[in-house]
Amino acid sequence: METVLLSAGIACLIAAIVGGGLKAFGIEIPMLQSLARQLLLGTFGTILVVISFATSSPPKPPDGKTSPPPSPTRAPLATPTRVTLPGASGPLHLSVNNNPRVVVAGGQTTILVRVTDRMGNAVAGARVRVSAGGGSFAATGVTNADGVTDAQGLFRTNWQTYEARAYTGEMSYAMRIEATKEGFEKGVTELTVPVSLK
Repeated sequence: METVLLSAGIACLIAAIVGGGLKAFGIEIPMLQSLARQLLLGTFGTILVVISFATSSPPKPPDGKTSPPPSPTRAPLATPTRVTLPGASGPLHLSVNNNPRVVVAGGQTTILVRVTDRMGNAVAGARVRVSAGGGSFAATGVTNADGVTDAQGLFRTNWQTYEARAYTGEMSYAMRIEATKEGFEKGVTELTVPVSLK
């Protein structure tokens, strides 16, 4: 059926084109005397060609069996990987504590940060930043303290609460501790420091 439609469509297109071309040589075909008939014949031929392609079925394999069209395959998704700089020794590990553990309003506590590598070895020279949600650090007078770890991988800083009269009840401060050093991935941890009235 598709072949018949395709052949008829091509014949109509050729007739429309040739009919117009013959006029240029003084030859007229009575069926194609008017331009409107030529356009109609050309349009009809185009429609037949389009229909023949739209209704055509995929070619059958040589064995005569029909097989379903191949299903599209998706490329596997790329697995995200952690990028580590050449020579990097993995992430820095932080252990943090404060003494006294509970701070009396108006008082202070010493915060001790220990920075190690993935094997548990002390990392000297790591840059440490401790950020508090309030109070202040004795060394800076603001809510951030920055420093560098010593040969044992330790960094110490003193944090103090606001004056005692600023508190009406017990509360706690969340502190964020970050450590960085070239060749290592950044280490991050948190510390919660409780404040009591007595």
